[in-house]
Amino acid sequence: MTVPLTLEHLLWRMEHVHSGSEVVAAGARVRFPDLAHAIRRLSAGLDERFGIGRGDTVGVLAFNTLEHLELMYAVPILGATLSSLNVRLSCEMLIAQARRDGLRLLVVDEEVLTHRSIGPAARAAVEELAHDGLRIVKASALENIAQTTAEASEKTRGTAAVTPREDAPAFLFHTSGTTGVPKSYRVTHRDVVLHALSQSSADASGLRAGDRVLPLVPFCHVNGWGLPFTAALTGAALVLPGGDLAPQRVTQLLTVERVTVAAAVPTVWFDVCRHVSEHSLAAPLALREVLTGGSVVPRSVVDLVHDVLGASVATAWGMTETLAVSTYERDDPSSRAGRFIPLVEGRIVGADGSPGPAGENGTLEVRGPFVVGGRDGAPGGWFDTGDVASLDEAGRLALHDRHKDLIKSGGEWIISAQLEQHLCTHPSVSAAAVVARPDPKWTERPVAVLVPRQGGQVDETELRAHLAERFPPFWVPDVFICVEHLPLTPVGKVDKRALRARHAAVSHDTTGGAP
Repeated sequence: MTVPLTLEHLLWRMEHVHSGSEVVAAGARVRFPDLAHAIRRLSAGLDERFGIGRGDTVGVLAFNTLEHLELMYAVPILGATLSSLNVRLSCEMLIAQARRDGLRLLVVDEEVLTHRSIGPAARAAVEELAHDGLRIVKASALENIAQTTAEASEKTRGTAAVTPREDAPAFLFHTSGTTGVPKSYRVTHRDVVLHALSQSSADASGLRAGDRVLPLVPFCHVNGWGLPFTAALTGAALVLPGGDLAPQRVTQLLTVERVTVAAAVPTVWFDVCRHVSEHSLAAPLALREVLTGGSVVPRSVVDLVHDVLGASVATAWGMTETLAVSTYERDDPSSRAGRFIPLVEGRIVGADGSPGPAGENGTLEVRGPFVVGGRDGAPGGWFDTGDVASLDEAGRLALHDRHKDLIKSGGEWIISAQLEQHLCTHPSVSAAAVVARPDPKWTERPVAVLVPRQGGQVDETELRAHLAERFPPFWVPDVFICVEHLPLTPVGKVDKRALRARHAAVSHDTTGGAP
């Protein structure tokens, strides 16, 4: 008899293999076996109180909390599907996503509703969904639901006799829509378990029993890069931050909870390093490595993490369609995306769709047993990522740009990502984004939007000379714009759509600059 690859196996490991590991959240400390027991009780409660079961979808609007983590197991082991809504979406987008998902129940974290910046939109969305007739449950009520349910050992649906099929949907993943129309994908138990197995390898996350992991990546973003499930497999403890991600709070968690590995987008690490430096704080002694990705990792951030936090940086590349992280790079994290994790394969194809030789630029395609994007009409087939990339002879991936972000000026291509990376090596620049704006003569010209280092000045002449050292003259942007911060998408990536809309009409001289 074949044992199905379901989340039940991860719960079994919590109960029988990693009994000394723990989850820390909002001051509470829960050992893995107790967490597994609480999950089974909650699963029984959702079944008994609301009739949640096969074919149902449960939504959750919450930060990275203990209740959110419990739902990530309790709902799928009922044979139902969990949809983690992005708390940073607008009211209209939240409502549209919830309606599209066909939710049977929505669990809401009160901290989201009272949050100073995102609370108003979340409250309005929840009120509208309740008006639709959707059942709303507060996250704080989950414990009572579990407690008032009959004994879990007798009532829990997550037993071997009724374990969901491994091809049963476990999660709904949503793309951010920054590169096109937002999409949703149903992710199976098998997908999640195989991805966790792949992530637990030494050259991937490298997590092991004894590690203490701080996932600052929101659970609504492909299950926080899958770290909660990788932790269950490896026995790494989880430190859940809740909704307060201010640099001072993150720094405190790193130190007090003796975090060894933490994951967040590059902007978070820049802010944390600045906070530690400005307040002359001691580096968190236990921190070994930070995992980052989602956008280009500037060399300045890599150096800051090393010098200020005393940790190394591992950059990662992935997409919603690949269940987040698909490559890791530790030797040169600001220039390369690294090698593919186990079970994921990649290739570079030319305009004619045929694979090209090592080192040549082309379109990146990937495939693997948990690459959900490739299943549209071609199960197990190659998925077109939309990235312009290259693979060297050692199998290391370098990302050059997204097709959508390439700038075609005077018939010649300009790779915005390479300009951004090099701008960030200048000592006066902390972050940069390069976007195209229409040009009557050259079709498109690049505009550089910069965030200066704190207290620093940006000299446009110096920046032009800095870029001219490496790139042809027509690559150098016509305009340099300084801003306090770059607009970010709800998942922490630079929002180039917003930048293009904001800076497309910048005046310019059409007589020079381009080829």
